[in-house]
Amino acid sequence: MVHYTELLITCQVFYIKSMNKRDAQEISNQIVAVLRQERLKKGISQYKLAKDTGMSKSSILYIENFTQHPSLYTTLLIANYLDIDICDVIKKIKNIK
Repeated sequence: MVHYTELLITCQVFYIKSMNKRDAQEISNQIVAVLRQERLKKGISQYKLAKDTGMSKSSILYIENFTQHPSLYTTLLIANYLDIDICDVIKKIKNIK
């Protein structure tokens, strides 16, 4: 379950540290990379993820290839399906930087 207060605070810290579009896209790419890694670790195909979340397989492909940047809704939808706390993902990324 997403802890919205924690997510908001964590995202505010990210926003303050990185105000430009390029940095925001890099953070998005890092989140996508973590979600992709978790999908692969759980043995879930792009097709199954797409089917079960109501997305198209091409959308999943474009997101994972960093051709398309997912909305916050899409990111949360994928994280929820993978049973991943998005706050943990953000914390993990924050520790990488």
